[in-house]
Amino acid sequence: MATTTISTFTALGGKLVVNDDLGGTDNTVSNNVTGATSGKIFIVQINNLLNTDPMVLKIKDASSATPSTTTTNGAGTPELMFYAPAGKTISYVIPKGHAYAAGGSM
Repeated sequence: MATTTISTFTALGGKLVVNDDLGGTDNTVSNNVTGATSGKIFIVQINNLLNTDPMVLKIKDASSATPSTTTTNGAGTPELMFYAPAGKTISYVIPKGHAYAAGGSM
């Protein structure tokens, strides 16, 4: 299953993005998971229970994010990076939110 975006109906958030395709050596990119809109990210939760290796979730403020090994002109540099230890679930809270303008891709 790929990325799913769910609109919420409370004042606590506008979208819930679930990607259950991450992990291992798969560098699957999920483009524009928030839609081509601006907004804020307040919480990121990574469930890495089934993986025996740690992982890093990278989020870029862009309508598309292609895995890149270069940081020339910031092309391969994500705005946010979150570490998840092997066999653990971890949450990161951003109290004032992290604003994005073009859409969130991971």
